[in-house]
Amino acid sequence: MTFEDAYFKKKVLKPDSLEPFGFTATEQGYEFRKTLIAEELEARLFIDLEGKLTGQVVDSDFDEPYDIFRSPQATGTYVGQVREAYGELLSQVADSCYEDQLFSFPQANRLAKFLAQEFSDQADQPFEKEPSYLSFRVDGKWYALFFPLKGEKLGLDGEKAELTYDVVNLKVNPTQMDKLLKMDGVFPSYHMSKKTWVSLVLDETLPDQTIFELLSESRSLVAPKHLRKASEPHYWIIPVNLKYYDIGDEFSANEEILWTQKASMQKGDFVAIYITAPTKAIRYVCQVLEANIPNQGYREEESIKELMRIKPLYTFNDTDFDSDRLKSLGIKTVRGPRHMTEELVQALSPYLKEK
Repeated sequence: MTFEDAYFKKKVLKPDSLEPFGFTATEQGYEFRKTLIAEELEARLFIDLEGKLTGQVVDSDFDEPYDIFRSPQATGTYVGQVREAYGELLSQVADSCYEDQLFSFPQANRLAKFLAQEFSDQADQPFEKEPSYLSFRVDGKWYALFFPLKGEKLGLDGEKAELTYDVVNLKVNPTQMDKLLKMDGVFPSYHMSKKTWVSLVLDETLPDQTIFELLSESRSLVAPKHLRKASEPHYWIIPVNLKYYDIGDEFSANEEILWTQKASMQKGDFVAIYITAPTKAIRYVCQVLEANIPNQGYREEESIKELMRIKPLYTFNDTDFDSDRLKSLGIKTVRGPRHMTEELVQALSPYLKEK
């Protein structure tokens, strides 16, 4: 790992932000230069057409690379100043021109997005001392555990043994175990039961669709009772940031509103509207009256393809279902559309009917 790489782990480039920050477009990509330490040195950053960032610190007098600071063994006041100044610049670029991601490998991030869109499941950190471990749960039980792992731990050899991969542990049907272990990228589970779990390396060896299917199967195996009949309503929570969209104004003016179609919500589902910080509380509970309505000019944003019609059933005080109470009901975070816990459904059940 280079000195620069450490600042861009689990981040994805926002190309549109480069020129406003000060990068200059070239035939090879983008370039940025800035003097450091009383103009004695110059930082030169390059981002190629594939989005890969590299950098140099150059002695301004001799136009030669100054690389001493890259050695962990190098000490001294001046070396420390160079590390600090160059690191501060890299931090600014990372904050301004990149977005945070959950994982280092693109495939792992696509899978997390799939779980959020398909099931409205959000990642959590199961181990306080291991923040790089993220789990996805159904009914409180893991069905996918993502974590970084060196290739040697999975029995890989050569150069692959020294590389660190994003890996996911999934539950599988034991009758399928032998078949799965013959597939490239599938290994006996690391640190979980090898009778019912496998580890998948998320380096594009396996196609996304194959892993999507295995994730869905794992979720079903972990909590088969969670699967509801299509005719039964589902219970959701959706976050709303009032800085960008004041849903209260719409509810005041209309008994029913058209809203962007969220996740896989269908007619008859119940939706709790969670107001984000600083409020951090459920303010409304609604019912979906109609779903998957084509957006024919109602919302100007081109990316909004479908709408759903919802009706508010009850308005709460912000102290009724605040963040503390939600935590006691099993809801620790609301980053996107997600299912309610059974405890929250029970607490809201008196309000899930028309006035």
